[in-house]
Amino acid sequence: MVAGSRAHTLDARAIEEGDTSKTGSDLYGIRFPPTHVDQVLEGKEMRFDFEGGFLQGLHTPGHTPGSISLYIDRGVRILFGQDIHGPFMARFGSDINQWRISMKELLKLDADILCEGHFGIYRSKEAVREYIMGYIRMYAG
Repeated sequence: MVAGSRAHTLDARAIEEGDTSKTGSDLYGIRFPPTHVDQVLEGKEMRFDFEGGFLQGLHTPGHTPGSISLYIDRGVRILFGQDIHGPFMARFGSDINQWRISMKELLKLDADILCEGHFGIYRSKEAVREYIMGYIRMYAG
């Protein structure tokens, strides 16, 4: 059953300590209280079982060291990709080179739908690919 809080081991400490700088909450003028992480995730791939199915998790570092992306197959592949667009800040532990590798991994998933946490839903393989490629081109270096 998918319940409780989860975070990759590389981001869990900032969450548990309520680090307003590393979590970015100070950018929004809010306090991030120390929050217990029920399950610390490790490795490159993970699976979250729930009644009737499961979500796949993929460690996608770049925005933060412990960024993860989720996807599910339900006749179509739906990708949940938070902060694909960045931002990239030293205080987050961002690494643009790791991000580029992560974006290539997301492209390999060949998702039909992307639910991006800030900029909406993209509803075709072509739209998903173009969204990700647009940021790869933007941050080419």
